[in-house]
Amino acid sequence: MSERMTHRTNHVRAIRRNSKSDVQGKLAAGWARVSAGKKGAFVDTIDSSMATVNRALTGDSLPELHTALNSLAFDPTALDEVLALYGVALKPLTSEPANDLATISRLSNLAGQFAEALSDGHRDHRETCQLADTIRPIMAALTAICLEADQIKGAACNG
Repeated sequence: MSERMTHRTNHVRAIRRNSKSDVQGKLAAGWARVSAGKKGAFVDTIDSSMATVNRALTGDSLPELHTALNSLAFDPTALDEVLALYGVALKPLTSEPANDLATISRLSNLAGQFAEALSDGHRDHRETCQLADTIRPIMAALTAICLEADQIKGAACNG
């Protein structure tokens, strides 16, 4: 064999390491996004205190791991900004199909909102943020449908 063999690894790229302050900033951004106008419900859902949430939102401290993970019960995208730092995304192991009519309604609303944002010929930063707020929960519902289809395909192939 040649001494100059191609280096191969048996894994996909390595997970990036990040500083505590980077994680704090991204957690604050994610929690601010999902709790906007609903902070009381957010606090209740994660079974924490308003002080803990406020400290996380201001970057004063990081919550305990279980508290951060509990934010996924409020919104499955609550940790997206943090996970993106590490180059990963969260995917549920099982899916609960969303109410299909509600999903269709939200998709229709999104189409109208998108068209309105483009009515002047361009989409500005404010419109982009508003579209993203509308898109995120729809993505979760659509992902659930895809996961359900994957389970059906797996069962069909194995059965």
